[in-house]
Amino acid sequence: MRLALLMILALAATPALARDASPEQPSYEKPTFDRPTTTRTTREREDSPRDPERVVVTPKPKPVSCPKVKCVTDEHGNRRAMFTADVQPDMYYLGRNFCAKAPKDVEVTACCLEKEDQTYQILYNVEVSKKAHWKAKQFCTCVLELD
Repeated sequence: MRLALLMILALAATPALARDASPEQPSYEKPTFDRPTTTRTTREREDSPRDPERVVVTPKPKPVSCPKVKCVTDEHGNRRAMFTADVQPDMYYLGRNFCAKAPKDVEVTACCLEKEDQTYQILYNVEVSKKAHWKAKQFCTCVLELD
């Protein structure tokens, strides 16, 4: 009997012992950053290039050639490939392969832009599929003679 009474008291006291005070919220200091102060002296203001003779003008870069293939659909529904003058005639078939995989309902242009480090970038006017991009890569590597 005593054992049963002791067990009942132990079970009743368990939730009271299990309560634990929640820990306090962590405190932190918000960092503050001071803006750098730059003060110009009067001499620097006088030396500033406001005179048009002192203004340095950088020349515009030369226009970069960009061999292009343009895919259009004519009035009869046929898909045509048009090329810029800097594309060799023996590369036309690669451009036509690109046009075959390009979206049919819109005019698509692929421009092969050569970079200085013997790489290239292909610029499209609309999004193309992976298959069309692969065909455009073949066209650009051959046109730019990077193969």
